[in-house]
Amino acid sequence: MILPVRLTIALACASVFCCLTARPVASITGSEVIERMEKSFAKSKTYSARFEQRFYWAILDKKVTRKGGIYTRRPSEFRLEIDDGLILVGDGSAIWHYEPDNEQVLVSSYSKELPTPWEILVEHSEQFSPVAVKEVELEGRPCYEVIMAPKSVSDPLAGNGGVEGMKVWVDKKRWHLLMVEETAANEDVTTYILSRHKVNDKIADDRFVFTPTSDVDVIDRRTPSSPDKPQEQ
Repeated sequence: MILPVRLTIALACASVFCCLTARPVASITGSEVIERMEKSFAKSKTYSARFEQRFYWAILDKKVTRKGGIYTRRPSEFRLEIDDGLILVGDGSAIWHYEPDNEQVLVSSYSKELPTPWEILVEHSEQFSPVAVKEVELEGRPCYEVIMAPKSVSDPLAGNGGVEGMKVWVDKKRWHLLMVEETAANEDVTTYILSRHKVNDKIADDRFVFTPTSDVDVIDRRTPSSPDKPQEQ
């Protein structure tokens, strides 16, 4: 059967349009993208970046944005600074959490109660599994978008914090983490955007030290037997 000329042209145009608008499927699996990102981060002696955290509170239809900087140095030092003055420092033996509003610093041991930046940024494999990946552009930057699902939503011990879905954007060239979007069961959405990545640049030692001033109230939650807590004389 010979199609009318107009119909033939219309079908050809539709085919071209579909090819132009279809998102390309990545030639790599989501697991491979996450693995390469984690390996790239693991090889970095030091790492720093600017970040923006966007939180959407669904029930109130309200958005909150916070900005700051993150610094890490292997094997266990890190510093997180929020532009409003909040500081989180891991000096290798203890974690210092300073709240400027109440002039108080909470000191605790390294534990799973307070995740380190490595756990926040890249260690998703224990609680989430990649289910899809595609090649996209994020602000003109070629990257992989990996859709991840929790291994267990119903299990409160699964450690996913009630997050039902997660999307991760990873730079195709340097394997930097560019953005993370978490969607909770109550439709709250938390988005982390990372920029100005610096790898293996020298970071001053005092970045990973927190010395409270005399007007700051220090609450030490480390146990007396903890090896990182100074012994009283």
